[in-house]
Amino acid sequence: MRVASFFSGIGGIDLGFERAGMEVIFQCEVLPFGQKILKQHWPNTLLTHDITQVNGADIPDADIFVGGFPCQDLSLANQGKRKGLEGSRSGLFYKYAELIKEKRPRWVFIENVPGLLNSAKGEDFKIVISTLDEFGYGVSWRVLDAKFFGTPQRRRRTYIVASRGTIGAAEVLFEPGANPVPNSEGNRTRNFIASGNDESLPGSNLFSIQHAGIGRRASAGPQGKGYRNDGETYTLDSRGSSDAICQTDAPFRVRTASGLSSRMDGNRYRAIGNAVCVPVIEWIASRIIEADKKYYPEFNS
Repeated sequence: MRVASFFSGIGGIDLGFERAGMEVIFQCEVLPFGQKILKQHWPNTLLTHDITQVNGADIPDADIFVGGFPCQDLSLANQGKRKGLEGSRSGLFYKYAELIKEKRPRWVFIENVPGLLNSAKGEDFKIVISTLDEFGYGVSWRVLDAKFFGTPQRRRRTYIVASRGTIGAAEVLFEPGANPVPNSEGNRTRNFIASGNDESLPGSNLFSIQHAGIGRRASAGPQGKGYRNDGETYTLDSRGSSDAICQTDAPFRVRTASGLSSRMDGNRYRAIGNAVCVPVIEWIASRIIEADKKYYPEFNS
């Protein structure tokens, strides 16, 4: 299957779909730092910059469009400042939708923050879902957390899958029967919802400090959560407000000590904060491949 990627960032979504067995044939990313990363890892893939300047004719024929349109206007981290889809950044969803309507790929994949669900009292999410529905897509959505896919980090994200003219999207994001949840023994052993992942986390060797208020002031908001040493870290965000401090046998490769200026690693933190959990993406992509065989046999003969 051929993938057209939008809001590509440093290629986390692209990597997940590639690991599942798809081919990335098109990428679109406006930030120079992300462009450099994409060119390094996908040197032969067509790369464009500003999505507002992209026309349908610029995009090669693809089976699936993937993208996480900017979340800044939707994120709960921006309390009191959420403009939703009326914002200049998250409002780029409308351009993404325009290209979907024009090219009509079999599948559409969208990743965003959980704040998408309640932005503008749910009206923004209604716009996203109803837009895809109007284009003739069956739509499903689900919130998944990276910590259940073998990574020692909390990162809850909303995942939307749409399949043109079918209900195949529902079979991608949901399985029959109950899914395991974290057990009651504490925080070192996890049961994962995704088949094929490791059954447990190792003993705790990761330490995290969240700097915004250290959880001591009510004004700190949802980011002010202090210190933890339970085998997972808070969501790393683009502002660098969470330092991961690890033992030498488990380097986290972001920061090895607190107190460093965020300006020393600004581009990297911004990219990581806006990135995705690749194992989650790979799990979804693998299930899209199987559903594609079932619902679109004419493309798989």
